[in-house]
Order: sequence, then structure tokens, then C-alpha cells
Amino acid sequence: MLDEIKNQIDGASQEAELLREYADFLESAAKSKNNDYKVLVLDENLKMWVAIEASMKSPKNFLPQEIKDNLTKLSKYVEQVTISKGVDMTENYYKSLAEINRQISEGLMESVNANLAQQEAYYLAKCGLDLSVAGKSGDKTQFVEALDSNQKLWIMIKTLMSAENSKLPKETRNNLIKLADYVAKNTIKLGQNLDNIDQKMLDSFININRQISEGLLGHR
Repeated sequence: MLDEIKNQIDGASQEAELLREYADFLESAAKSKNNDYKVLVLDENLKMWVAIEASMKSPKNFLPQEIKDNLTKLSKYVEQVTISKGVDMTENYYKSLAEINRQISEGLMESVNANLAQQEAYYLAKCGLDLSVAGKSGDKTQFVEALDSNQKLWIMIKTLMSAENSKLPKETRNNLIKLADYVAKNTIKLGQNLDNIDQKMLDSFININRQISEGLLGHR
């Protein structure tokens, strides 16, 4: 599930970047006298929007339904304008399509980040609970699985915080990266002594997850 969330985040980031790129291409085409170039830009922009519309229909798409519906409507609009007007559309139509791309690019990443925060908060809380239950059960296999899931989650968080396109404040990102490093380092220690689990260390993991989970939901 964590890999699926990360893949969707990466996919949305790529879509946002493509939207920005084609906004520039559309504005360039608006001023161009080369019809072949105009056809190429309009065709590629249309393909991108058809792909976005298709992704909105996927049951694995975690965007809110209202946003998916709006993106589908916009895709229909882009398709209608592109097909009906073609290369003969006025400069204002090119600019209108470009502006749609830019606004949706920004809105897409804002929505993705909001949903990511919610997903992270849930999994942080769940991993904390799993660690607590496994620590009390005395089941070594269950405890190792809980440690592994928690570490994978923090690796994903560190990866996201290290990304150049992250909009979180630098101090916040650095703090989360430090926490991820702390979890990684001490997960090894906990896993090496399953017969005598360091309860103080385990409690620190659980408290970190709980506090960051609450912080994410509060920030959102």
C-alpha cells in the first residue's frame, strides 16, 4: 500500500510538470506561424488530457471525487475546443488552454499534498498501534513485521521530504528527515534484541508516530 501511494504521488507530480510544460508550448504555439508546430502541440496537449481523464476513472485514484469530476469536465472542454477550433483557434483560445494547464497543475499538487498528509497520518498512527500491540504480544514474528512496516513508512517520508518539489518549510523537512534517520538507526537495535525489547526505545517510536500523525492532521 505504501508503494502504491508513493507511485500515485510520483504520477501526480509528473502530470503537474507536464501540464506546466504544455502551458508554455501552447503560449508559444499561439504566436507561431508554423501550422505543423501548432498541430503537434495541440495533439500532444490533447493526448495528455485524455490520459488524465482515464486516470480519473481508476478505482485506485485517491483524489476526492469532486476533483476527479472537475478534471473530467475540463478534459471534455479541452477536447471540444481542440477538435472544433484546431490550428485556426484564436490566440485567446491558446492562452485559455495554457491557463487551464497552469491552474490545474498547481491545484493538482495542492490536492495531492493534502491527501498525502492524510494518508501519512493514518499510516503513522496504524504503525504506532501495530508496534504497541506486537510489543505486548511477545510474538517475535509479529514484532519484526511491525518494525519493518514502520521503517518502510519512514523511508518513504524521508524520500518525499528530500524531493526538490516539496513545498514544506525547510526546517520541517529537515526535522522529519532527522526523525527518519533516528527510526532507521534504532530499528536495527530493536530488531537485534528481540528477547529483551528496549521498551523505552519502543515507546519513543510509538510517541513519534502519534505526535507526527496529529501534527499532519492539524496542519492539514
